[in-house]
Amino acid sequence: MDNVVGVRFIEAGPISYCSPGGHDLGVGDYVIVGTDRGERLGWVVVAPDQVVSATVEGPLRVIARIASEEDVDAWRARKRQAQEDIGRAQAFATRSDPRLRVASIGYDLAGEHGELQYVAGDRVEHDWFSRQFAELLGVRDLRVEQVGDRDRAKAVGGLGQCGRALCCSTWMTSFPQISIRMAKDQDLSPNPSKISGVCGRLLCCLAFEVEAYRELRGDLPKVGKRVTTPVGRAKVLSVNTLKQLVRLRFDETGEVVEMGADELRAQYGTAVRPEELEATVEEPRRQKERRIRETTIAVLEPVGAGAVGAGALNGEDGEDGEAAEGADGEGPEAASGEEPRRRRRRGRRGGRRRRRGGEGGGSEDGGAERGGAGAEGREPAD
Repeated sequence: MDNVVGVRFIEAGPISYCSPGGHDLGVGDYVIVGTDRGERLGWVVVAPDQVVSATVEGPLRVIARIASEEDVDAWRARKRQAQEDIGRAQAFATRSDPRLRVASIGYDLAGEHGELQYVAGDRVEHDWFSRQFAELLGVRDLRVEQVGDRDRAKAVGGLGQCGRALCCSTWMTSFPQISIRMAKDQDLSPNPSKISGVCGRLLCCLAFEVEAYRELRGDLPKVGKRVTTPVGRAKVLSVNTLKQLVRLRFDETGEVVEMGADELRAQYGTAVRPEELEATVEEPRRQKERRIRETTIAVLEPVGAGAVGAGALNGEDGEDGEAAEGADGEGPEAASGEEPRRRRRRGRRGGRRRRRGGEGGGSEDGGAERGGAGAEGREPAD
């Protein structure tokens, strides 16, 4: 977009995109822009050939003219007046409400419109003193706005812990989101006095290098974590992200070992593992296997067919089977070395009854049979 330029009205403030209005402008030119609250002086920070169309949103203001020397002198005079009026406004605010702290005051070139920003611990309704501030400062229209501590530091300015001007008042156009975790990721002490700025909030510069620290640290164990190694358990004492060094202290020997982060990163998860992994995954498996071994009595194996007699396998328990088992000595008594016990053979009950009847004066057939048997058994006499 060749017909748009970026203009900034306060140092490190937001960029407003305006139409050049037929003027040939470049970076650094002072211009006068007409607004609904009077004329304001600004300077070009983005040339027409540097504007990307995707960054331009909303209606565009039109640049009225290129600022003259008189306009620049009037702008500087209004800035000095604003600095003097801050003291008067703060004294008046202290008498009215001690919670108020005036952050900044600004005027247009004519001095008819003004803007006042203040800081308070709680939400304060400013309708009652906006009219009183307008009368005190001698302006026709005054806009009052409550801001935070960072905005007050941006408006007042000052020096940071590094000895240089505050980033928010020199080049930062917006405030990043800061958390205490960013300080921990950069191995900084969580002491608020060391990681807080002049505004009393966490340093904005904590967000500048945190991604680089996280990339260098990678998946290394955190300080205080316990790990298991082939030579025993150890505790992580410190991790130097910039030097890429990790210090471990072993529990058994108390020896402190310092090793490179690349070497530990290559072994982490295999030879060197988190203690939580062994406690939550490996130890339950070992306990399960131990319980299985303790509750197992014996392992049963199938018995071969040769150890059982053929008669038993066939379901036979007759006379021939018993005689063969007794003769060969393959029964359980022979295997144990004891003399086999003879089973008493008993005939049929009916046959026994017939024999008893023959002996006690039975039939003639029975006596003849017995006599014949006796005659056959005796030899004839000479």
